[in-house]
Amino acid sequence: MKQFSYIILLILILCDFIVSASQKDTLKSSKFNPEYIADYKDLLTARFYLLSESICFTINPTNFGKKINYRPNIDIKNGIAGFYKWFGLGLAVKNPFSSNKNDSKGKSKVIDLRINAYGNAIAAELSFQDYRHFYIENADDIFQSWNTGDKYPQRPDMHIFSTSAILYYIFNYKKHSIRASYIQNERQKKSSGSIILMPSFVYLKLSADSSIIPQTIIDKYNIDPYEQIIKGVFFTYGLSAGYSYTVVFLKYFYINYSFIPGIFLQTYKYDTEEGINKSEEVSLLWLSRGALGYNSDKFYVGIGGVFGFNASPVQIGETNFNYNMNQIRFWIGTRFDVFK
Repeated sequence: MKQFSYIILLILILCDFIVSASQKDTLKSSKFNPEYIADYKDLLTARFYLLSESICFTINPTNFGKKINYRPNIDIKNGIAGFYKWFGLGLAVKNPFSSNKNDSKGKSKVIDLRINAYGNAIAAELSFQDYRHFYIENADDIFQSWNTGDKYPQRPDMHIFSTSAILYYIFNYKKHSIRASYIQNERQKKSSGSIILMPSFVYLKLSADSSIIPQTIIDKYNIDPYEQIIKGVFFTYGLSAGYSYTVVFLKYFYINYSFIPGIFLQTYKYDTEEGINKSEEVSLLWLSRGALGYNSDKFYVGIGGVFGFNASPVQIGETNFNYNMNQIRFWIGTRFDVFK
């Protein structure tokens, strides 16, 4: 709990830093090159979007069987968002036309909140995720007795809470805009790229009533007791450096891709039937994101994705545990002057 308090304090300090930096950037319009970037931050940039998230907690044994994929039962969400000056806020809700079969996969309870702030050179993303009730997606690989159409094996007792903070520094911010690719309150007028420096951290808390490895797997492969996690707290923090590039063609069309690998320190404390264990290790992790679309002076449409977000792989004995999220978003929107 003490460590979590430090994280909340860090988030508040980070928010204050980003707000201050963003306001300074906004006041100095000369900070970017108008030949490369068109600025729409004085307009309200509004959008409607569809959001598909692939949340997965994977147990990947190296010496036995196939990996086990735990997922919450969530479907595509509808959302609205708005961006003005340096601040953006969005809200997504369950698609009313969803075809989720809660009777076969269970009914998950989800809280997913994201806050972002974008300056010219500095950007930040904060996320809070709370998921309860998981099912095993690849039941046919794990249980020989499971057949298509059967109810999926479920863990209503399984609970994952995660919070993360990512800070981006864009070195070539005068000519390269990530806002133009992902929130569209700017427009990239000419192709350009930039090195990106990215400090980040992830806090992950996992809990269940018993080992998250199914008992049939434990018995079949004689899993060591210290690998049978019941609950745990995991910290992942480090520094990444990568590159982002946007190709602009036919004046208003663009393709952006960013790849940002890094070195991270992971510390964790977890409980098993045998007691409490602590450990730490150094890992190489990566984040990538891409987008393509059409971005004119008043209208924009596009699709983008984030891969490797909130990755928290943990190696315990012969088993790798990993919480990960991939996200794909489709958006359509416009801009208008709210004070006109």
